[in-house]
Amino acid sequence: VLNKNNDFEIKAFSVSADEVGGDYYDTLKVHDNLFAIIIGDVSGKGTSAAFHMSQMKGVFHSLAQLGMSSKEFLVNANTAVSNCLEKASFITVTYFLINTIKKEVEFARAGHCPTIYYDAKAKETKFFTNKGLGLGILRNGDFHKYIHVNKISYNPGDIIALYTDGISEARNSDGEEYGYDRIKDVVHSSAKESPEVIQDILIKDLYDFTGSSFINDDYTTLVIKFNN
Repeated sequence: VLNKNNDFEIKAFSVSADEVGGDYYDTLKVHDNLFAIIIGDVSGKGTSAAFHMSQMKGVFHSLAQLGMSSKEFLVNANTAVSNCLEKASFITVTYFLINTIKKEVEFARAGHCPTIYYDAKAKETKFFTNKGLGLGILRNGDFHKYIHVNKISYNPGDIIALYTDGISEARNSDGEEYGYDRIKDVVHSSAKESPEVIQDILIKDLYDFTGSSFINDDYTTLVIKFNN
């Protein structure tokens, strides 16, 4: 568990295809009632990907502590990583701010996989596919035009499920991808469980689907559940 308070609980899982990986997740307590959460994936693999993710970690901790909005964070992060990424490289991220006073989540996406959200009251699971370009793709002053911010009010039992494309694009022996919908179905069917159990079920289902413990891309998941 990365961060636990009275309002929510987080459980993360990550395994690299190589000795080092290009997936990244992190949390930061901005102040007593505001928490920043990020998940990201750098293009490429191996040591160069890991190096760029270490740079992303520095950017996250530098900017998140300033308490800026999710849009401001992505604009500033794009400027920062564009100065150090090779021309062909980019980083996808989704950045979240959880306000435990307002019971609100604000988030913006920079080309990352769609966020899965389980609404406990409605008993519905849906995707948030905010538009947004990966960091480093557009290296000029127009990046802000491509950011779409979402704000949602959360209730007890609601779940946010995050993952990297290593999971959604994992293939079985027939070449079929695991896909977004299977992740969504696992979250929906196990929504009453703890974040740890939801994640365990997801990872077991993934390995059962692929039929192998061998992976050719990093696997990362982050499950956030709001408490009763």
